[in-house]
Amino acid sequence: MNRPLEFYGYNTDRRHNWPEIFADQQCPFLNSKCIKQRKSEPQQTIGACMVGYQEKPLIICPKRFTESHQIFVDAIGILTARKARFFIVPEVTMPGGSVDYFIVAVRENEVIDYLGLEIQSLDTTGTGEIWKARQDLGNDELKQRYKYGINWKMSAKTILMQMHHKAESFEILGKKLVLVIQQQFFDYMSREFQTGHFETGKKEDSVYFHIYDCVELNGKLRLRLAGVKSTDVLGIERMLKLGKSLNISEAEVIERIKAKLPSAIQLQV
Repeated sequence: MNRPLEFYGYNTDRRHNWPEIFADQQCPFLNSKCIKQRKSEPQQTIGACMVGYQEKPLIICPKRFTESHQIFVDAIGILTARKARFFIVPEVTMPGGSVDYFIVAVRENEVIDYLGLEIQSLDTTGTGEIWKARQDLGNDELKQRYKYGINWKMSAKTILMQMHHKAESFEILGKKLVLVIQQQFFDYMSREFQTGHFETGKKEDSVYFHIYDCVELNGKLRLRLAGVKSTDVLGIERMLKLGKSLNISEAEVIERIKAKLPSAIQLQV
């Protein structure tokens, strides 16, 4: 399965009036027009929320994570405030850059606690194939495989740099910064970067990873919190600086050199 799974919040496995949906271009998570524009036609939106990749559903639009406000509800427990009203405040500027959302606890019209929440979806490569799938769907000819990929590396480096810059401010303030990602993305990070120092939602940590998986419920794909990991600013810095373990034996180095020798250029001395 390598095909789009949702356009404008509608499951491509279900029968819908696709020409009408494509004409409306409405995002159900924004309650307004989709913001994912097609580069060659700025007035035209793409509308892809989620794609299948290696048999897994992957979210490619951050707004898709906001369905039913579940990610915000899941984060409230991190706040220390109780008997308060809670609000979602979008796009708050911090020294390290704008934060996607703040979850704010208010009592008697005073802010008594807050945390920052960032969302990271995945970037695709070969987006022309996603547009082709959209056209095929409109003609009731959706195929099972399209030639797009996932840009894991760029997505990971981008968000980790952002988290490092922003988390420092939160740590100084004694507040938390939450990153919402999918399980498959966290698994990639665990393979490519050092995450062995992560804790399981440690109270003293300033950076939390809320890790979600996607499950089908009543014919619709829903998000479910699968795990919580945490670290601090130094932990993010460790990921960025070291990435994979730098340990390697001399025997491994020699083997890699020998594998390349047949195509090596010999120096004339």
